[in-house]
Amino acid sequence: MSEKKLYSLQEAKNLDIKEVQKLYHDFINPNQTKIFSSLPYGQDIFESAEGTFLYTSKGKKILDFTGGLGVLGLGHNHPRILKARIDFQKEKRVEVHKVIFSKYMAALSSSISSLLPSNLRKSFFLNSGAEAVEAAIKVSFKSYNSKKKYILYSNKSYHGKLIGSGSISGSYKVNNQFPSMQNCENFEFNNLNSLENKIVECSQKGGVYAVVIEPFSASMLESCSNEFIEKLFLLKKKYDFRIIFDEVFTGFFKSKKMFYFENYKNIEPDIICLSKTLGGGKSSISCLVINNQVYNKAYGELKETFLHTTTYNGFGEESVTALEALNIMSDDNFKNNVIKLSNNLTKKLDEIKEKHKDKIQQIKGTGILNGIIFQSFFVSLGNIIEKIPLEFVRDKSFFLKKLTATAISCELYEKYNILTTINDSSNSNHLCISPSLIIEEKEIDYFFNSLNKVLSNGINNQTINIILNFLKKN
Repeated sequence: MSEKKLYSLQEAKNLDIKEVQKLYHDFINPNQTKIFSSLPYGQDIFESAEGTFLYTSKGKKILDFTGGLGVLGLGHNHPRILKARIDFQKEKRVEVHKVIFSKYMAALSSSISSLLPSNLRKSFFLNSGAEAVEAAIKVSFKSYNSKKKYILYSNKSYHGKLIGSGSISGSYKVNNQFPSMQNCENFEFNNLNSLENKIVECSQKGGVYAVVIEPFSASMLESCSNEFIEKLFLLKKKYDFRIIFDEVFTGFFKSKKMFYFENYKNIEPDIICLSKTLGGGKSSISCLVINNQVYNKAYGELKETFLHTTTYNGFGEESVTALEALNIMSDDNFKNNVIKLSNNLTKKLDEIKEKHKDKIQQIKGTGILNGIIFQSFFVSLGNIIEKIPLEFVRDKSFFLKKLTATAISCELYEKYNILTTINDSSNSNHLCISPSLIIEEKEIDYFFNSLNKVLSNGINNQTINIILNFLKKN
């Protein structure tokens, strides 16, 4: 066990990878440490980053093809974002304060609303997407004066790992591990009959106060059909409930549109939850934007003023960062580049699928948010896998899918200096293809040329190394 000590900034800066792994193991998460340190990118210290590249302490330049799982829409350390933050600090502006006005947060609220339908006006700012979902649940419930009982969610969804957001996450088993929020019922994703039956059932038992949905499920890479969304809004008129769109991941051009729901005609959610790219790759900030009428019903009376607030109310540097991020993304050239990038990415995905039909099971996604689901290459390894004492390998079919994508990811890193990630929030276990929105065409070409070589050459040795490393760590 590591001894507890107070580190100086310089001491922290000088830590090597073995020291970092030891501290992670002793003070953060031992099992996470075992997994990450078994993989090649867990052997490096990343010292700096710029644009779509990471730089290690060993002098390696790594193409970051993860997009920071939605956070790095503008890449690492975007020059305009950095300037905005540095200028704010130099001017010694007021950072956080609950009882004074923030002109930056005021401007940010208006700016976000200007990008949304006219009735979406009132904003709450928070620290994460999961918190935004929690706040959306609260305002929906309160808007009916706490008289309706049920909230509905899709069986293919991910809304966070808090008690409330975890209770309505269908793709991730958070709600099976902890006490769940009361009166949460799920329906089948994109299934009209399932949705209507559940609404009717819950309306007879106390009423539905909200349906929360990802118009595009980022965890499953599946979208709601036009008919499903149209029916959802018709049912809203009949049964009177709030519609919450979770666009924490899909917001800000992941689908070539500023928001995914713009792919549907003439619809307007009551509440939308946003985060990730909103922070410009530097700030932890989220928000929910609420229909004016819904807000007034929930928090419109003077006595309700402080039912949902935070001591970080000013969100000084975070507001400045988000404001600049919105201005960057609102530029026409940015939008046009994203569309061009998305089209190129789709073309490359189709080409690699055609070239490796025997290895690629499916390509799923939209715009910049995609995944490659591979065939399981390693069915013959079942006997070896049984000997690995990690929880997530005990389901053979699940682990074999994970092992395939992980081996490919490791090979891309070790041989071609490309960082990728896999999605493990569902049984799809796909290799995530969701780079930053600022990535250049030559970098996309390099990724797919490298992936083609990996798939052509095979990954048996890499797979064996992964298994051996897991065994060593356990």
